[in-house]
Amino acid sequence: MSEMNLKQIDVNGLKVFANHCDLRKDLHLFMDYVGNRDVKRSTRGNGLPKMDARRLARLISDPLAPEEVEEYGYSIWLNYIDNTALKLGFVSYDTEGEYLGYSSSEPSYPDNYIEIAERKYNSFLDMTLQDQENLLLKSLVDKYKACSNEFFQTGVMGTLDTFSSSGCATGVLPSLNFAGTRNFLLKIMKRCQSGVWYSTASFVRYLKAEHPFFLIPEKPSYRYKSDRINGRYCNFGERKKDWGPSIKITVKDSNAFERVEGRYVERFLEGIPLELGYVNLAYGKSEYKERNPSLNALKAFKVNESLLRFMEGNIPEPKVTVQPNFEIHVESEFYPAGILAGLNSLTDTISENTVTILKLNKRKVTARLANDESLDVIAILRNLSDSNVPQNVLTELEEWVGHSEVFTLYHGFGLLEGNPNFDMVKNFTVKNISPALRIVKDPKNLFGRLEEAKLVPMLVKHSDKAFRPLPDGVKSRFPKKSDILAGRKKKKTVTLKRKTVITLYFPDKMVFEKCSKALIQERCDIEMNRENKSISYSGEKQKEINSALKTLKKEYVIKMKDIDW
Repeated sequence: MSEMNLKQIDVNGLKVFANHCDLRKDLHLFMDYVGNRDVKRSTRGNGLPKMDARRLARLISDPLAPEEVEEYGYSIWLNYIDNTALKLGFVSYDTEGEYLGYSSSEPSYPDNYIEIAERKYNSFLDMTLQDQENLLLKSLVDKYKACSNEFFQTGVMGTLDTFSSSGCATGVLPSLNFAGTRNFLLKIMKRCQSGVWYSTASFVRYLKAEHPFFLIPEKPSYRYKSDRINGRYCNFGERKKDWGPSIKITVKDSNAFERVEGRYVERFLEGIPLELGYVNLAYGKSEYKERNPSLNALKAFKVNESLLRFMEGNIPEPKVTVQPNFEIHVESEFYPAGILAGLNSLTDTISENTVTILKLNKRKVTARLANDESLDVIAILRNLSDSNVPQNVLTELEEWVGHSEVFTLYHGFGLLEGNPNFDMVKNFTVKNISPALRIVKDPKNLFGRLEEAKLVPMLVKHSDKAFRPLPDGVKSRFPKKSDILAGRKKKKTVTLKRKTVITLYFPDKMVFEKCSKALIQERCDIEMNRENKSISYSGEKQKEINSALKTLKKEYVIKMKDIDW
């Protein structure tokens, strides 16, 4: 650390930000969702349909996603997950579109369904966590264009403004290797201590002194001769409050490095490192109050342990422990998608954090065993667990295996009722249930043979959800339509009036009073209970409530939690 000599900084008084969203977990929630549905992207815009976006917004880790989808039809973080799945090659769909008619100004995407690359995704789940992180980072680092990088695009979690992209296809930009630059900066950050706040300005000073050409080569390549005359900073200009002529930056300026490379470092930090949870950031006021883009507004950064473990190639594999109470504890610094994917169909999720707690579910286990006779649940747990599986769990699982063997699923077979004692019926019989009931194979063929024998059979096809009642006059032990109708009593219709009241409980008096004040300003007359710091209202007041909560969001990140009492 002494070699870099970065300045440590006190962040009191600065706006500190940490990314509380989990890209790795959300990525797998997204894959699980689209893998179990036919998701057709919008014809205009090629985005996720609003109904699917609503459902996904409730699943992912961004607390603002549901509100964003309702207000704008999309979520910024959800779109980022969607794009990341595409970059990784886990999904595919038409990204070019087609112009429908001569008057079309934008492409359309008709019948554009998301296709899942199951083999590629399953291969990813089978990788070590270190290899998964390598692939995830590479997919983000390698994606850029001369006009699409940190200089011109604010990160999905970022707030800093950017340079104008005018002329970005010329000058030095087309020749810059942003992937190499990003990897270089991450390697430099590996030398930081975790949990320590460092001055961003001191990081820029270190780069200027030791690695002045980390971004733009000492002798840049130019596409046009005129660009060579304009120099290495020809693509970058400042503006006064977003208006007026561009103020050029030249190599003669003593602070040119800070104004170009320094700005890039700030925007890099709030890009990929922040999105992956590698850093926390602290913001203050811009050094250039009268010029844009902002300069040194990102005052400090703190490297997290996750970056250091990854850069050292030392991400530990998840530690799995099976408890005597049938809980399975999965301890992992990074989201253990592969292990959870294998256990989800056998367990219920109790809690999720650095330690995810699952619990074996007898119904799920027996259902899986009934559908897959080759499944060995005990072997799975033994292979995953870092210690011996408790004996009581092994004994119980053996009993569950016995229960699963009672169930046999017959697919494409039929149930024959009657007592035709013919050899041809015996040839079709798979299992005799009683003298008059048997399970038979190839029921359509058997029906034709019974008709040829002039036995007047009746073929009834039931739906997947319910049995069809038999017509009257049919000899059967099963209920007929008239029997079902006779058993039904005519019911009297009554009307119940219902009014739903919602109660919000506030964590402390200060937040409660601020919301109360906002509601008073909205002239909203609702019930306020200062004793238990709660506000009760009916659905017709939702608009005023939303307005008051929007005021609170200027100071707080608001999360909603439903309670049963």
